[in-house]
Amino acid sequence: MEYNITKLQNEKGLDIDIIKITNSNNYSFSFYTFGGYMSEACIPSSSNPSEVEDVLLGYGNLDDCLEADGYFNSIIGRVCNRIGKSKFTLNGEEYKLYSNTSPDHLHGGKEGFNKKIWKIEDINKSEKSIKVTLTYHSKHLEENYPGNLDCTTTYELNNNNEIIISFNAITDQDTIINMTNHNYWNFHGHKNNYKDITNHIVKISSDHICETDEGSIPTGKLLDVANTKFDLNNDFEINQSFLVNGGIDHNYVLKGHSIDKVVAYIYSKITGMGVEYSTDQPGIQFYTGNMMKESY
Repeated sequence: MEYNITKLQNEKGLDIDIIKITNSNNYSFSFYTFGGYMSEACIPSSSNPSEVEDVLLGYGNLDDCLEADGYFNSIIGRVCNRIGKSKFTLNGEEYKLYSNTSPDHLHGGKEGFNKKIWKIEDINKSEKSIKVTLTYHSKHLEENYPGNLDCTTTYELNNNNEIIISFNAITDQDTIINMTNHNYWNFHGHKNNYKDITNHIVKISSDHICETDEGSIPTGKLLDVANTKFDLNNDFEINQSFLVNGGIDHNYVLKGHSIDKVVAYIYSKITGMGVEYSTDQPGIQFYTGNMMKESY
């Protein structure tokens, strides 16, 4: 196990670090202290472990990342996903939020956690794992959310080839928070097999999705996935027809969930590279990039 830290400074004078962690099997990933942005995740070839391939979509340099209006591969907060009509009521008081997808609020607002510089609080290295803890203090009424919030995100890579991401937050008053990671994967890799996400196999252990309206706002209802395109309980191969007809951008209600249970997986039928997911949360969002810019 090893890690290295490179200090970057852009023309605006921002001091940003990039951390790279590599395990004993030559799996690695890199991330910035800017937004916790993961710039690459590299998988070694089964036939030649010294040869690696990046399977994470993202920007090639820091300036592109700084200027981007998307949420590629970052820490999302204070609240991930959408809040209808950009407002919520807590303890009888209404809080109005920034409408960055008018009339709704998305992924933390005008400047969410993905655009903040996080501090390296701790690096814990052992023979089997390296953990890097990042912290950020979100002030009371930042983006008009109540409460001072001390946030912690821990990135870990171990010798089981697991990337483990943990979120924690402590506040001094009642508030709402729902942080997440927002990685964009393409397991065809970036080399000879690079193309769109057709020929990926996906499976999600779920019988229900959260219903959303035309603005992708949850209605509060759960929909049965049986006999619909949302049923991914068995291996499904993504094809062009599926993508042309809107793909998927929904939250799946997991049948069961724990850190030790695989609840979903996706892999490239061409390269065999992929990922298995486990979580202590009751849902997982599956997004096939149907609202991405054409240039991506």
